Amino acid sequence: MSSYENGGLKNQLAPRNNNPKLNKALLIINSILAICSVVISAVHFYYDDMTIGICMLLVLVICLFNAVTAWQALRGKKIEK
Repeated sequence: MSSYENGGLKNQLAPRNNNPKLNKALLIINSILAICSVVISAVHFYYDDMTIGICMLLVLVICLFNAVTAWQALRGKKIEK
């Protein structure tokens, strides 16, 4: 029986525990990206370029969500999906 016949279950990775180093790295990267997106959107709003400014604010929202999720994982709270 090949892996295609049973749904490819042989190739799936086992679930991992939370890795604190990975969560810390994600928290740092998302925090830096959030600060950069605030600066870039402020500059573009100053020069009346609304499209890139709004896009960078959307990036900011996603970065903040990811940073909060990584912070909660570091604190050991269960992450609700």
